Amino acid sequence: MFKRLVSLMALCCALFVAPWPQGAAAEGAIALGVTGNIAKDGYSIGINTNSDSEAQARDAALKYCRSHGSDAARAKCEIFAAFRNQCAAEAEDPQPGTPGAGWAIATDKAVAEKMAMMNCLATAGDRGSSCKVVTSMCDGNGDIGTAAPGIKPSGGKQ
Repeated sequence: MFKRLVSLMALCCALFVAPWPQGAAAEGAIALGVTGNIAKDGYSIGINTNSDSEAQARDAALKYCRSHGSDAARAKCEIFAAFRNQCAAEAEDPQPGTPGAGWAIATDKAVAEKMAMMNCLATAGDRGSSCKVVTSMCDGNGDIGTAAPGIKPSGGKQ
């Protein structure tokens, strides 16, 4: 009797789970606008996660990049990278007129944040201690539990 009940429960569970729709592929992208002189012109960044397609992720990241930051930085916006099931992070020295900025894509949020900080420290000169992570977002299955749909809110430094 017990075996029959367990078998029936297993069958019910299989029937319930099998037709359950699989999640759509989540796509992400980073667009950057950098003139080569962050201290003078700042930079613009758009990070998009959890889009239905790579094209949508790229378009949304570019649109955001081109609408935030200085005129010079916005004019330089282009796709830096597209990604799937990963995390992206941005770190900066928030003081205007300083060169510290960094961004990264990695398999989880902690690594992306660490890499973005390392990139910021490498460009910040004597202000390295001012670098801080200002954005981190995960796409799809990247760092499950921290995924946030949408576009990065700060848009860079002016």
